[in-house]
Amino acid sequence: MFIRTIIADDHPIILHGARVLLRNAQIDVVGEAAGGRSLMALLQQQPCDVVLTDLAMPGEGLDGRELLDRIRSTHPALPVVVLTATASPSVLVTLLRRGVRGALDKTADFDELAAAVRTAAAGQTYLSQNLRSHLQERDLSHRAQPMALSRGERDVLEGLRSGLNINAIAQRRGRSPKTVSRQKSDAMRKLGLNSNHELHAFLQAYPISGNETS
Repeated sequence: MFIRTIIADDHPIILHGARVLLRNAQIDVVGEAAGGRSLMALLQQQPCDVVLTDLAMPGEGLDGRELLDRIRSTHPALPVVVLTATASPSVLVTLLRRGVRGALDKTADFDELAAAVRTAAAGQTYLSQNLRSHLQERDLSHRAQPMALSRGERDVLEGLRSGLNINAIAQRRGRSPKTVSRQKSDAMRKLGLNSNHELHAFLQAYPISGNETS
């Protein structure tokens, strides 16, 4: 099966590695992009069968949830495989809901990259072994719902998403930094996020709305 693939990542080394791995697996790389904006421009010019893209490419201002939604709206039938630095089940479930056909953590074995692209091109969904394990361990399916956040926790996450730090959020909400830090920690616990890096990936991929408790 001849598969034309476009790859996108803001790290040249990862772009080079992905290109070499896919071509060694007899998968044709027909284009490369260093960010979301250039990826969308490339998709307008170059037909392809699968897009392999990093989830977090902040340099060009179009990444994460916004990038996935843009691809889906302009190329609804195009399979997308995402590279992600987080194994958070909440992020993974959200990606799958947004129509992503594959997800690989950046520690996945080399041969999984080609397998993910081939699986997506065939209209099926692929998760790398590590990501599947995380979903199974937490008993999540593609339809799983994150634990409900309180309104205060949602406000804190929205502040972090907009680039505010803990002190700025506390000042804006009329709360102490200690309270805001606790709400941040509580939100991360509910969402299964284990580090600030995973939180950053979640904020890019997940719309914080609904699922609210008092």
